[in-house]
Amino acid sequence: MSPVRVTWRRTLGMARSLYSNAIATAGFFAGAAALFAFNLESLEGGRVHLAAVWTVSVAPLLPVLAALYGMDSWSDERRSGRVDMLLSAPVRERDLALGKFLGVWTMTLLAAAVFHIVSLVSLAALSPRLLSDASPFAFLPGFVALALQSALWSAVAVWASALFRHAAAAACATIALLSALPRGLWLAILAWAPQGRISFGEMPLDAQAFDMASGVVSSGTVISYLILTGVALFAASKAVASVRLVGRGARGMRFSTLVAVALSFVLAGLSIALAVRLDAKFDAPLGGPGGLRFSARTRNILEEAHGEITVTAFLSRKDARFRPVGHFLRALGREAESVGGVRVNLRYVDPKWDLGAAERLIRMGVEEDSLVFERGRRMTWISLRDGYGERICASAVLRVAMPPQRRSVYWTTGHGECSFEAYGNWGMSDIARDLMSDGYRNVALDLTGDAQVPSDCALVVVAGAKSEFSRVETGRLENYLRQGGRLLVLLNSVDAGGVATMLAGWGIRPTAAALSGVRTLSGTDVIVSEFSGHAIAAPLRGSQIVLERPVAFLPSAAADAGVGADRIEFSPLATAGGACVAAVTERGAGAGDDLEIRPTRIVAVGDVGFVMNGQLAARANANRDFFLNCVAYLSGTDAVTEAGTEADRLVSGMDRQRRVRFILVTSVAFPAAVFLVMVLMVAGRRRRE
Repeated sequence: MSPVRVTWRRTLGMARSLYSNAIATAGFFAGAAALFAFNLESLEGGRVHLAAVWTVSVAPLLPVLAALYGMDSWSDERRSGRVDMLLSAPVRERDLALGKFLGVWTMTLLAAAVFHIVSLVSLAALSPRLLSDASPFAFLPGFVALALQSALWSAVAVWASALFRHAAAAACATIALLSALPRGLWLAILAWAPQGRISFGEMPLDAQAFDMASGVVSSGTVISYLILTGVALFAASKAVASVRLVGRGARGMRFSTLVAVALSFVLAGLSIALAVRLDAKFDAPLGGPGGLRFSARTRNILEEAHGEITVTAFLSRKDARFRPVGHFLRALGREAESVGGVRVNLRYVDPKWDLGAAERLIRMGVEEDSLVFERGRRMTWISLRDGYGERICASAVLRVAMPPQRRSVYWTTGHGECSFEAYGNWGMSDIARDLMSDGYRNVALDLTGDAQVPSDCALVVVAGAKSEFSRVETGRLENYLRQGGRLLVLLNSVDAGGVATMLAGWGIRPTAAALSGVRTLSGTDVIVSEFSGHAIAAPLRGSQIVLERPVAFLPSAAADAGVGADRIEFSPLATAGGACVAAVTERGAGAGDDLEIRPTRIVAVGDVGFVMNGQLAARANANRDFFLNCVAYLSGTDAVTEAGTEADRLVSGMDRQRRVRFILVTSVAFPAAVFLVMVLMVAGRRRRE
């Protein structure tokens, strides 16, 4: 049996007899689980992959775990004097150091693998939606990133243990070098230059793990970790060899050893600089929720569009968004190729290096840090400040590939409505921007005076009016509806005013919601997951919307009372606790084709805050999609919006009760059980010895 294997097995055997490893393992499980639960909640709704969330939850704790596992690898040998006996054997120091390293690395990877299994099992029980179509390879790139990082941490831990006689000193030195120092420096840099913060990880080490877990593999990053691991192992072997070099006669040997270690670090630095300079990136093919997926709406748009579209990423290659943006655009191009529709050609223009192409874009009015979509002479661009997600990019493809449409959404004003121009948490600028991305214009509508509903109106939105409309305003709105108008009403409460009293004549009667057995996220809101088969709601089946104390709707006496073109049909869209919280009525639907009458459509939703900026930013749900589907149905573009929720969003589907259960199981119960089992194993092993 080789000395490396013997040392590896001996290191694993010694680890089973240390109480400190029981504490380290249980603490790692508890900390990683708590961080994973926190990241799941805080990042829900974002364009983040589950594999990336899990990876960056584990990565910050691996240096601490490796330091605690490796602190006794050499310190105990030096303190007890066994190191002299080991070095007297005909075994090379590098074999001993390599065996110790493999033992620490194996324990670190085993702990990460066990936590991975526990996380997946817990999610399968409490959030099956996240794992419904998970690919077995979705987490592989993230685990490879953790393996590379833990290899470096383990090598440094073995090196530090060889330098100190006391295990605690070795652990403190390792934690300070691997965790406290780099994160402290990063926080200092952020305090000095806040613009250095990247979109997800606040630390380059976390960003590297995040990129690889997302499928963006960097050759420079992989080579750098391998080089640093090798240098740390070389330094560890030299530190072990220096134990033999005692006395005044060995000064020259000790000095040459230090010089050799210093030169190895210099060579490593030069090699890493070369690897980063020649860095090559490629996308790992991920499937399921770990990789990029696209909704039915995006696939339909890509399939219906034909020809070629050029997408230009107009941003610096040093920008932190360059890699994720490129990863997303390449996935969009592959999706377009798979559906057999439009061909997407990708270009990258760096404002500082590609001067000719950059000047052309600037003359066209394009700002830096944007994505430009071109087809022939038609062009549109989106700023990366507003995002570059699936819905925005699909809408940009639609604008350049399809004939232009002039449609306006009119928002009533003067009654305390929420403003589509307000950018605070209580405003609706985010959803208004989504409407603009879909080709609509947002216009304020004041029905007082001599104002009428304009002829280019696709629909009228009454967003949470607090005071009643006057009789003149109501009359003008009624006249618009009788001519086939479209109305979207968002109610604050049953008696909130606005057009609530007018709705009864159009088949909808608002009422107080008596909800029972509903799920909640915060305790005051209501999770709605029961959708009807209507064109608005059917694509959202399997998703959920979140409403805050919603108003319920019942059909009024006017519903189903008329005949022919005067018949008003009431249809529920979404229900919660047995109450209808969103409904639609349509007048003249049956006679529309024969008499060429444009049917009147009204959609009422029992909450106005569900599409406010603060709610859209804080929660992962289908609120945005539900609103946009309502707008599409009312404006007559149903087929374009039969989409459902964007598929690349992180949506766990866990309510507050399930989140608490997930935290208790993964952060408390499981670590406690592991600690108890390991303590009993250590106690039994010591009794036998």
